[in-house]
Amino acid sequence: MLILEGLDGCFKTTVAGLVSKKLGIEVVKGSTFEHAQCTNEELFEKFKELAKLENVVLDRFIYSNQVYATLYQDFAILTKEQRKVIESTIHGKAKLFYLHADDEVVQDRITARGDEYVDVSMVPRISKEYTKSISEAGIPVISYDTNEWSSEEIAEDIVKLVR
Repeated sequence: MLILEGLDGCFKTTVAGLVSKKLGIEVVKGSTFEHAQCTNEELFEKFKELAKLENVVLDRFIYSNQVYATLYQDFAILTKEQRKVIESTIHGKAKLFYLHADDEVVQDRITARGDEYVDVSMVPRISKEYTKSISEAGIPVISYDTNEWSSEEIAEDIVKLVR
């Protein structure tokens, strides 16, 4: 299980597609705004099911839920205990890759692609929440600064790490 996390505009979906093609494994959306529009218990059940998957690339997961549900109060969020249950399920089989960039670069990328979901003025808050969420991850994290790495370079490195 390969988990790609990070702010919008940091190549997650592009890298997920490249890694998927190179390794011949499926990409699954692991966390979306739609996933969080339910009760806490329903969300926990969704993440427990996702945690059972193998040979997949997860484009976002529990870490994105923690970030965005913290910022958008109408969304369900996992408790610390629930997060620990999920992490214990994936421990040993999952690799967490955190893709990030400077706030200004992320803002420029979001503006350039015309993203309607994320208000660019929120990028510093989102970035701060990701730093916190990823630092508390119960599994090892491999970070890529997308100011310095291209999506192709990241995908190649991930494939090299997992083979």
